[in-house]
Amino acid sequence: MGFGGVSVAAACCVLPLALASVGVGASGLAAFGPLHSPLSAIALLVVAAGWFFYAKKRRACTTDAECPRPSPATLPLLVVASALVALSAIWPFIEAPLMGLFS
Repeated sequence: MGFGGVSVAAACCVLPLALASVGVGASGLAAFGPLHSPLSAIALLVVAAGWFFYAKKRRACTTDAECPRPSPATLPLLVVASALVALSAIWPFIEAPLMGLFS
């Protein structure tokens, strides 16, 4: 497993447990609220770069038979990442109506 895989595993599972164990809950993470727009923009750029490199590799592999094709998991992961980034981008507009609906 490479560094990226370890980082994703840590962010997904270990990081929330580690933060909770030191007492950083939702109120401690509220400090990241003002950073929503810059972090969403960075996420958008990273996912767009992922789509660019995926398309570039697929195009290169259609002309070269010996080129290793992208992993079959790449496309579904890019779709899920795109959906999550889109949800993050529209969240400030849908949060208030959702809170009103469920309160």
